[in-house]
Amino acid sequence: MGRREAFQYEIQYTTAAEKFFKKQESVRSQFEDAVRELLLGEHPERVDVKRIRGKRQDCYRIRLGNYRVVYALIHGKIVVIQTLLAGPRGDVYKKMSGIK
Repeated sequence: MGRREAFQYEIQYTTAAEKFFKKQESVRSQFEDAVRELLLGEHPERVDVKRIRGKRQDCYRIRLGNYRVVYALIHGKIVVIQTLLAGPRGDVYKKMSGIK
């Protein structure tokens, strides 16, 4: 089983996510590595991704240790991953109600 066909993708960050990632650069790096593995890697099943339940079923989360990163996919010629929230496990889910 070889590498998947390469395509372009872009990661965009909301202000809330950017604020968190400025304090936690290592988590940003882990998140970007996880996205790269999901989209282009040989073993995307190794990334812990789940669809968010409830009102925001268009969102997904990636687990990175004790942190969660919530994102949405926008499909087109380029896959755009809009990172909505990032933070410690409990805080992220509490803040989900504020996302529009």
